[in-house]
Amino acid sequence: MPQFLHLHRLTRNKRSLLARSCQLALVFAAAELPWFAQGQTSAAEPAQTVAAPTRQVEQSAAPASVGQSANSTELPGAIYKDAMQPLDVVRSSLDNWSDAELGALNVGMSKARAACMQTRPESYTGDDLFDLARLCSFGQDWNDANTAAQAYMSSGHEAHRAQAYTLSMSALLHLNAVDLATATAREMLRKLPYDAEVSYALRSMKDYLEQTGNPAALTLATLEHAAIVQALGQGVPLKAAHRDIGIGAGTLYESAMELAFFERYAGDDTAAASAFADVQGALQQAGAIPAEERQRTDAIELQYRLLGSRLPKIEVQKSLMSAKARPLINPDFGAATVLVLFPEWCTQCRRMMKTLTQFAAVNGDVPIHTYGLMFSDESDATDPVVREAELKELQGTATLVVPATTAQAFGAIDFPLGIVVDHAGLVRFIGAIPGDAFNGDGYISKVVTRMAGKRQEFPATK
Repeated sequence: MPQFLHLHRLTRNKRSLLARSCQLALVFAAAELPWFAQGQTSAAEPAQTVAAPTRQVEQSAAPASVGQSANSTELPGAIYKDAMQPLDVVRSSLDNWSDAELGALNVGMSKARAACMQTRPESYTGDDLFDLARLCSFGQDWNDANTAAQAYMSSGHEAHRAQAYTLSMSALLHLNAVDLATATAREMLRKLPYDAEVSYALRSMKDYLEQTGNPAALTLATLEHAAIVQALGQGVPLKAAHRDIGIGAGTLYESAMELAFFERYAGDDTAAASAFADVQGALQQAGAIPAEERQRTDAIELQYRLLGSRLPKIEVQKSLMSAKARPLINPDFGAATVLVLFPEWCTQCRRMMKTLTQFAAVNGDVPIHTYGLMFSDESDATDPVVREAELKELQGTATLVVPATTAQAFGAIDFPLGIVVDHAGLVRFIGAIPGDAFNGDGYISKVVTRMAGKRQEFPATK
């Protein structure tokens, strides 16, 4: 790691129960809990009211006019998803769960762990064996969870095989056996039909590897590329082989585009362009897709095209650092400038602002600049007293108030959205970031370090 980057190590509240969000995504996916359903379609119901984990992978799409009130010409389904987005995003972070909810989760985990410790995988077969793997995963007994999952995977039963692979991958990640988890993901891709469950599990695995700075994310995305491009080109939701769920074109496109993003981050623009062309070709082959799916594909394409371009002009209305602070983004971008864009109602985003501010302070001699960019949704009917309290919470942080149109300029559909620019003001990273991105050697440290390692490739300022 370059010596210029200082790591500010912070503790997090309510984290004794919790692992990384992408690891939890795998557990909840295989356990058939509601988090698995976001971003997917189901014949049983049009949408879930609970959000995906903070991978920021499967959250519902915002309307085309992000941050603005819904247009009366929109279909009810699109308006419903727009109306549910604040709840989806807030509930996606366990940091926002109440003490009562976390207490209930802890009780459930304790019961599951105690029961798991009293059983042996060899005593069960079929569905019971798979249920044991789910039970042990929920109880965070990772060794037994992996043993039961592996036993089911090799049993010849097909009904829950994809979920068993997912549980095994999650258990191995929690055991810090990342290489084995990655090998299991590759085996899953090789042995199982490419369906919605496989796609979702691989997406969570790719995101975990990316957020932990593991180059295997690029390798896994490359291996998946042909399968996901073919699935996208079918023009219909990708269904699961053994469950009544599917992944829509927007989410499938987003996952397919990860290879192009990863290649850009790795500095291989030629490979990135090739991957992008493949995905665009598949999307064209898919034909007409629902408007809400098109909103997500358009937003992801916009973000990809922003890479390597100069940071768009951002209007700043107010600084919350202090009454005397100038409302602007320093035109000297330093070694790097990190922006985090979020709507005012995003609770976990607001909580990030203190660590974001501290991150900049400990890296001030580099310098690395950081800013939160908060916008107000025009349809937000938050009580004025509550809103005042929320703004007071951000006083003294490097938070800037910006217009809602800023979200449109960056194709913001998932929050918090991170944007990292280099010393020349060129966008080198854009994408949703986890809530702990500024904590210790978090995701932002990895992004900035990776970007700094490729500084010689940056074009000269014009």
